[in-house]
Amino acid sequence: MEIIISGRQFEVDAALRDYAEEKVQQLTREYSKLTSARLVLSEERGRCVAEGHLAGKNMTLNATARGDSLPRMAIDEVVEKLERQLLKRVERIRDHRAMPLSEAELREAAAGDTPPAADKA
Repeated sequence: MEIIISGRQFEVDAALRDYAEEKVQQLTREYSKLTSARLVLSEERGRCVAEGHLAGKNMTLNATARGDSLPRMAIDEVVEKLERQLLKRVERIRDHRAMPLSEAELREAAAGDTPPAADKA
């Protein structure tokens, strides 16, 4: 997975870059089909702002977070937001694929009866 960490009018040192890469790398455990992650750090009115963008197979996720004055707080918050979005998306995919039949549909299929709506057509 390609991880890009940059700063917009903000200097990103090696320690902060390593911290951000470690946090973003944790997201690949949830969904292995992520292809790229981009984290942009900036400073607005004395507050640190982190923007995160994840791209994967058939998905793009975006999040923005603001920290007081520490960039690590903003990084943690944006990664948490992206993780929630990612888990929600993965659950939606899993639930859609494994949609069980209700008991009524199973009983009708076993009895060979067709639903009334199908008889009219």
